[in-house]
Amino acid sequence: MTPLGLPVDAERLRALLDDLVSGAAAHQPLSNGIDLRTLKAGAQLGLALQIAPQALQAGQLQRVMERRFEQAVAFEGCFVFLNDKGALVIWHKALPADVPLATILSRLLSLAELGDLDRHCN
Repeated sequence: MTPLGLPVDAERLRALLDDLVSGAAAHQPLSNGIDLRTLKAGAQLGLALQIAPQALQAGQLQRVMERRFEQAVAFEGCFVFLNDKGALVIWHKALPADVPLATILSRLLSLAELGDLDRHCN
């Protein structure tokens, strides 16, 4: 269960990662307003952590941006932006599979300061 009581089924998460590898669209809620989804950036398919505006913590966007650039090596491959609905999106290219998808997921959650969700997803 997530901190907000939503179940994170390991089988559903595995299915999401399998869909990502196959190129299929996929979406997995992790908590209220926090989703993991497949997302194309140009021609590149990736894994995206999306945090809705109502789920953002005060100052979270600024902290994410600071951490992304202060710890560039640790968060290499992560791209941070706001989508057209004001959601914070942290995206990472999924293929080629030189980085395991579980590592990418952990990196996305860590950058977003959502490490507690990482423990519930793995």
